[in-house]
Amino acid sequence: MLASSLVVACGHQVTPNPPNAFADLSGYMQIKFQTSGPLDFNDFTYAIAVDMCGSGVPYPNAFTSGSYASYTYGFLVGGGFNTALPILYEYYLNPSSSGSLTEVQVSSLNPTTTQFAYPYQGQTNEFQFTFLRSLLNNPLNLQPACPGQPVVTPSPSPVGTATATPTSPASGASPTPSPTGTNPNDSTGVSVPPYLTTWTFNMMVFPAGARSAAVDSLGLGGGTDTSFSGLQVYTPTQGEYPYYRPQPYSIPANPSSYITYVEVDTY
Repeated sequence: MLASSLVVACGHQVTPNPPNAFADLSGYMQIKFQTSGPLDFNDFTYAIAVDMCGSGVPYPNAFTSGSYASYTYGFLVGGGFNTALPILYEYYLNPSSSGSLTEVQVSSLNPTTTQFAYPYQGQTNEFQFTFLRSLLNNPLNLQPACPGQPVVTPSPSPVGTATATPTSPASGASPTPSPTGTNPNDSTGVSVPPYLTTWTFNMMVFPAGARSAAVDSLGLGGGTDTSFSGLQVYTPTQGEYPYYRPQPYSIPANPSSYITYVEVDTY
């Protein structure tokens, strides 16, 4: 178990992406995930999904069906993964899948740049996950990183990025590596994909094992919700984005699968 120190950042109002805006992947991101009862990493998978390409909200039904619509990355914790530590997945457009995205696992997260704290501040119903945002710098080197977006022209002298070894997707397809282009607005000068400055998050809970229907998500419709507008996080500046989840139409029977609060912080 890795410990993480809490960093408090000033609040920031969500700002829409201006035309051709790019995300700055410098700095850290911190996520808190809280349920009504003690977290159960044996029977449930806790999912953190994010759209960084402006495709929409990553809903639970897209995960269950395998279309992964509006998924750019996902962190999965517990359940059938036999670990309470987050596992990172990247999603890409598979030409042979009729427009659906394909899920590929990224190699194990670097413990020097990711910290997972559970129980968080002594609370067994909450975990905190902190990671470098550069971890989401297209680790599988896919081209294009955002489905439907044009390929960014590679820089003459691209800066190397962290490498990762993907596992074979369930469909049997494998991504084709290709260099990413330079993001002109990245303060670090690192070559990054054309991700937007405002990222859209959704958090979900699935039963362990098979990809069965979700038990809960941040929307009022719980595991089957498709109306939630997403937790919008503006990445260029420091900010705290807490979300006190309203009571859903139907409360999950197991309190370990009932999401009550999440927070995404940037610093």
